[in-house]
Amino acid sequence: MEWHLNGVGTVNYLLLDVYQVALYLPQRHQDAQAVLGEHLPRRVHITLLQDVVAERDLDFFLRGLEDNNPAVDLLAIRDQLEYFLRAFRDQGKLSKGSVVVLEYLPQVGTRFWLNQRLLGILPGPTFNRALLKIWLGEKPVQKHIKRALLGQGRDAL
Repeated sequence: MEWHLNGVGTVNYLLLDVYQVALYLPQRHQDAQAVLGEHLPRRVHITLLQDVVAERDLDFFLRGLEDNNPAVDLLAIRDQLEYFLRAFRDQGKLSKGSVVVLEYLPQVGTRFWLNQRLLGILPGPTFNRALLKIWLGEKPVQKHIKRALLGQGRDAL
């Protein structure tokens, strides 16, 4: 599959750039709902710009999930979410420069890597859609990130 960079942005917290996130698609889209569609392959690259302590910093990740997904939807992916979180908690500290890749292929599900090492595969579209809503949902982690990933606004290509 050929991937095209759809958009890229930097998430910051308290004046620090925490990570850069890039969205890759088979073809460019500016509509969040189209990107979140069940049959659209997608790939997210997250490059850490600071050291991250998995146990502590995964709370920010969880808040993004909770802010953008109804509790019933999160309950439906509870086991997948625990598997995903455990894979990163087991890493302990993630160093600056580490790269996390989340790739969704409809026939496979979500594959996720840390520094080119496959950590797991989770079937179905629901888990990936919930993850993507952290950046593309109604309450994205930061508003400029949604615009940037969709190729609009401040960090647009």
